[in-house]
Amino acid sequence: FPVTIWTATYRTKKGNTIDYIAYQYYGHTGNLVVEKILDANYSLAEQPAVLPQGIMITLPDENSTSVVTTNKVKLWD
Repeated sequence: FPVTIWTATYRTKKGNTIDYIAYQYYGHTGNLVVEKILDANYSLAEQPAVLPQGIMITLPDENSTSVVTTNKVKLWD
């Protein structure tokens, strides 16, 4: 069976940044989520930090942006 990866689209509003959109959509900006948005939307790299209103962007599958946590190692007590 083919695997379908769901993506969402978002039309930018006045004052949006990629970090803001990532946080609003995914609830975090960790796990390279901003970089994944840029990978899915190459033309965003040419835009200013505050995006122009009306740009349609693709937001990657939420499962590929989950925050991964690991156990921390204590070097000293």
